[in-house]
Amino acid sequence: MQTVSQYPKIFRPKDDFSTVGKEKLTFYFDYVDPGSYLLDRLLDKVSVDRDHLALHPLEVCPPPKPPIDPTNPEWISYNTNIHQLARESGLDWHLPTSYPWTRKAHELSLHARDKGLEEFVHKEIFKAHFQQHLDIGRIDVLVSIASKSGLDPSETKATLDVDKYSKKIHLLGLEAIHKGFKRAPLLWAEANSLEGPANICELRKFLKSSGIDVSNDPTSHPKS
Repeated sequence: MQTVSQYPKIFRPKDDFSTVGKEKLTFYFDYVDPGSYLLDRLLDKVSVDRDHLALHPLEVCPPPKPPIDPTNPEWISYNTNIHQLARESGLDWHLPTSYPWTRKAHELSLHARDKGLEEFVHKEIFKAHFQQHLDIGRIDVLVSIASKSGLDPSETKATLDVDKYSKKIHLLGLEAIHKGFKRAPLLWAEANSLEGPANICELRKFLKSSGIDVSNDPTSHPKS
């Protein structure tokens, strides 16, 4: 596992990638990755237009690999470094005690995308794991998130029970790896990419160099 200091801030030429519809920015992330959570909060803090942001799942531990071991020294070091970056940007949170597989959480997100509720559900899944410390690998927890997000709970449970989006999540992960993206978090714009966790200053610099409008207000706060 790479620590924050081992992540280069890589900029790749445009011709390495295909375009992504109307979106100007693609966010490769996982719901149990603290670096992804930090970057998601910072994107809110700099007021990136979410209508121009595509969410792309990239599982840290796709099944059948074992889930993250929170006692792993490298994982502990990674979390410590992420918290340092978070504090530099005026953010903080308590570490979860468990890190389940996220396949079902990503399936819920894709289900919500098809229903026009992706952004709200996306936020609620991150909140459930990092703020409420709920087990987002459990279908009943995800159905509860879906219900309060405006999705039909019965339809959601049926969708998750039959693994409707599981193959798509797997293929999206392979697509990312084929492009050279092996680990979340990562942001890709039309001209370059930012690989690994970043503080708010690094994020602003990357977005501006990519032609993405951002807020320069240092007092702006991320959405919950």
